[in-house]
Amino acid sequence: MANGTHPIVSYRSSGAYVPLGMLGAAGLILIALATIGALLGVGASRPEGVMTVLAGNMPRVWRVAGFTFWQASLSAMLSLLVALPVALAYWRRTSTWKLSKLNSLSFLAIVMPTTVAVAGLLGVWGQNGAISYLLRAIGGDGLSPIYGLGAVLLAHVFFNAPLMLRVFISGLSSIPAAQWRLAAQWGLSDWQRFRLIEWPILKQLIPGLVTIVFLLCFTSFSLILMLGGGPAVTTLEVSIYTALRFDFDLPMAALLSLVQLTICAAVVAILARLDAAGLATVAPSPGKRLRQPGDAHYQTILLDALLIAGFLLLAVAPLCAVILDGMTDILLRVITWPAFHRALIASLALAVASALLATTLATIMAAARVRLERNGRWVFDLAVSLYLAVSAIVLGTGLFILLRGMVDVFVIAPLLLLLANMLVALPFAYRVIQGKMAMLAYAQDKLCDSLDLRGWRRFRLITFPALARELGFAAGLSAALSLGDMTVIALFGSQQFQTLPWLLYQTMARYRAEDAAALALLLFVLTLLLFGVFVKGATYLPGRSRPHGRQSNVTD
Repeated sequence: MANGTHPIVSYRSSGAYVPLGMLGAAGLILIALATIGALLGVGASRPEGVMTVLAGNMPRVWRVAGFTFWQASLSAMLSLLVALPVALAYWRRTSTWKLSKLNSLSFLAIVMPTTVAVAGLLGVWGQNGAISYLLRAIGGDGLSPIYGLGAVLLAHVFFNAPLMLRVFISGLSSIPAAQWRLAAQWGLSDWQRFRLIEWPILKQLIPGLVTIVFLLCFTSFSLILMLGGGPAVTTLEVSIYTALRFDFDLPMAALLSLVQLTICAAVVAILARLDAAGLATVAPSPGKRLRQPGDAHYQTILLDALLIAGFLLLAVAPLCAVILDGMTDILLRVITWPAFHRALIASLALAVASALLATTLATIMAAARVRLERNGRWVFDLAVSLYLAVSAIVLGTGLFILLRGMVDVFVIAPLLLLLANMLVALPFAYRVIQGKMAMLAYAQDKLCDSLDLRGWRRFRLITFPALARELGFAAGLSAALSLGDMTVIALFGSQQFQTLPWLLYQTMARYRAEDAAALALLLFVLTLLLFGVFVKGATYLPGRSRPHGRQSNVTD
């Protein structure tokens, strides 16, 4: 008999999932170990050794690591301070205000390429942005250049506050309606409702969510490179890139990579202890909240309106700036560039391939995980979680050091970029799919085993229709992350091999503002289209694979 924590499954129904999943996990662990070994070996191969390199550069390492930790901590806390009150205001007004589109618009910041986000932020907060234009129109001075720590914090809040907002709203939507009815009957105040009903849910989400956001900010590369403004605002990722690409100081690049890897591994270990699955909750739509007596007070209405309007200015205004700045005659000229055509083909091919590989591997590993006893499941979680610690820049540096004596790494740059994008997207795809896969295994394994449904036939008829929403979301998110990534291409890019984010960065670096605005709009539209194709396509395909075109409603 199976209990409530284990799926009802026989080994006969597991098919090839377990061996394939174990093979995938072993491959992931092997790549990570090879990367770490290459980083360790490059210092040990030098006559002065690792310790000498470390001792001679300790002040610089400590300064860069300290700033990286400081800006990531500030970014995570500021994102929390923005997202939490806005989530509460949003939740209070879901029953009376038309805010459903706001939640969808805020998600655009999550899938937006970082290079496009920089263009949008400059279009709003830059020296020649919309805010400066309004200030000059009323006789004031425009804003100062936003480059530096302030710009980095603003960009990180722009990206991560919407992510926190969606997770908080998903958590609040899980509160039973009976609790809201009791709160209304008892006449609880806003503070009492928060303390007794909302806070018990939110406090479970905050530690893991802050840890995830800290990790994302700690490994941020493109934003720091484009908005840092100088050596004073340099993180470990940018220092690794500089040491490898410009100084060709392999021991220093390896040392910095190992420092970052150590810190990220410690953060991932904390995340594992917190058992945070926050990213898996970004897909569901929020539920409904019953109106409470205090919701009609004009002070509360005014406060909620100000909070939501401020969030719109932060999260949506840069999106509008990208659209308005890019809709010029320059757009048609940029579309005719041969460089744009080459970058477009390379970016789309890499994004689609990366999304399919990441989603397929995540699905196989999730299916294998639910078919093993509890003691064996940690292997899959470890293999995937490694790539939260082994960031793209660390992975790229390790692969460069590992392969430079065997092949020309710039010749195989597309394959390295594909591998890195797939591995970086894998933890997110796995988290989205794994929870639903476990639910399906518990609900369907016994029946499918009795009907002798196994392998591809079971996946096509039973699993895929029920899992389509999660598969589409995971593939779309992976494609968006790959299409907008600029980390590994910064190491291996050249005039012969470019992606759209790298082309946009080079255009901005040459101060061709109008061309960059048009490119940013094109990249943004392509990202949304690619994300939408995967999400909508995954919900359409199950109906094609079932008898009579009927589509499963298991995921509804």
